[in-house]
Amino acid sequence: MGRGFRRGVIVAGLICAVWLSTAGLLDRGLHWCGLKYLSQTNARYLDEAFNKSLSGFLLLSSIKSGLAVVEGSEVGVGFSLELGDVVQPVYDYVDIAWKAALAGGSIIVGMQLALEGLDYVDHWMLAGVLAMYLLRLLILWVLPRWRRLSAGLGEALRIGVSVVIAFYLLLPLSVTAAAALSKRITRPMVDASVQQLEQIDKEIKPGHLNQDVLADMAAQGLSSPSLKNRLADTAAGIQMLISFLKTQTEKVAALAFRLIAAYVFDCILFPLFFGLVFMTMLRSGVRYLFEIGPRR
Repeated sequence: MGRGFRRGVIVAGLICAVWLSTAGLLDRGLHWCGLKYLSQTNARYLDEAFNKSLSGFLLLSSIKSGLAVVEGSEVGVGFSLELGDVVQPVYDYVDIAWKAALAGGSIIVGMQLALEGLDYVDHWMLAGVLAMYLLRLLILWVLPRWRRLSAGLGEALRIGVSVVIAFYLLLPLSVTAAAALSKRITRPMVDASVQQLEQIDKEIKPGHLNQDVLADMAAQGLSSPSLKNRLADTAAGIQMLISFLKTQTEKVAALAFRLIAAYVFDCILFPLFFGLVFMTMLRSGVRYLFEIGPRR
């Protein structure tokens, strides 16, 4: 009588838990236990990371646009020199950083959508796991000879428990841990790189080049009535332009590599590392729980 009563209480409790889970009420209780704070922290971090990535992407787009204008320009006195070959190295490195910023922003948006999507399916997954656990208990108690079915349900239940814990805890914790590491390691690097890119954007804008570099070249080329001197002055001006763009190329290349490394660590390596660590801990914990789970 005592055993039957306890089993009845367990069955009633599980049925109630399944209903509360499908209604989303269990989620509210879990949020009160701290999951809501975790979710809000991740949302703020991802919003901030996306805004910074978008800012860098727009800045690099502006630099690309300016370089595209300069690339089609001509300079020379008595002859014309296309600047495309001179500007192309800078453009290539900016394009690499631009693609990295685009990929980083896309991954951040994907992470945001994944976390938001989990909020719509996690309680259904929890309800399914609870219902599966209830069914396995009923088979163990009522149909003890159905060992193969019970074993199959036990394996499916272990996978389901792992997935539910991953949805509720593992993935959010991975993002939170990655955010904490990012703020200390990669975020200062990204901020400093963006500031330097803003300065480069000002220096290589067509207006700045026309005013400070190309204007000097034209002035040097027109300063002498002698064609020989004009060609020599123009060549010196062109060399000055090449030296200026070479310096900018070196800066942009270094910044591009730093941005790419930061985006790779922020968006891929940090979350993946913590995900693997937490997943290993989760698998060990779930295996231990099932080893000490209910018997007949």
